[in-house]
Amino acid sequence: MFEEFYEMYEPEEQEVVALINRCIGGGFNWKGNFWEMTVVTLGMVFCNTGKVSTIEERLDWPVTDEERNSEKGWGRFQSEQICRLKIRRMKEERAKDLVVRPWCISEIVKAHEDCPELQAVLDEYHKPVVIQDQALGELTLDKNYDTFEGEIQWCGKDVSLSLEINAESTPSWTRARSAAKKLLADCETWDKAMRELVAKNLTELANNWLSQDEEDPRNPETDPITEEELARRISITSLSVTSGGSFTAWFDCDEMFTDHAVTVYGSLKKGLKTANIEG
Repeated sequence: MFEEFYEMYEPEEQEVVALINRCIGGGFNWKGNFWEMTVVTLGMVFCNTGKVSTIEERLDWPVTDEERNSEKGWGRFQSEQICRLKIRRMKEERAKDLVVRPWCISEIVKAHEDCPELQAVLDEYHKPVVIQDQALGELTLDKNYDTFEGEIQWCGKDVSLSLEINAESTPSWTRARSAAKKLLADCETWDKAMRELVAKNLTELANNWLSQDEEDPRNPETDPITEEELARRISITSLSVTSGGSFTAWFDCDEMFTDHAVTVYGSLKKGLKTANIEG
């Protein structure tokens, strides 16, 4: 039943030893009525040449809906597993619109394999990467999610900071740090603008929520939440900044939207974009 899936890949097989990073799930193939599962690698050794590659590769395989949550789907590979596989590259014409040209797994030759070269890759992967930045403080690389995590002082408040980068491209680290420092240097202005945007967009909704809260004695018709009150009561909890200068700020709402958070999206170049309730 998976003929349509395997037809997308070249017929030639290559044998590799792969170091699995993690399973990132799968998308549903509506035409073929099956799921395409995907794992990403930390490294691969190509057995025919002995070449060691640490470029992240995507390895796909098809499963039925019933198999998806079984050992044939999500449970087929474990994080940091080293295994011997036969794989086939996606045909070039099929991959022309994809960011990464994936492989399919045609056979698991050996589920667990000793490989000193890939063990060395794994050991290196486990070494922490920490940057000490004079303005942003200590930033620790989360290699699973391509982010640097830290904490900053934003208008006198501790706020979680996440820098979205390409772990393989150190220039992206520099760009993300630069963008975050520009925001932080003018945090009073940005903070005021974000509060005003949230108040403008969501005060009416806050009063709608208040009118439906049977436990709150406050009457929104006689004592409504004003824009000034909403702007005062929200507080920023975390900030995420990309290497391109876009950012997302999360605000605690002081239970005005129960346990939901407010997110504000914007960029250094274009300013604030929108404010939404999420979570």
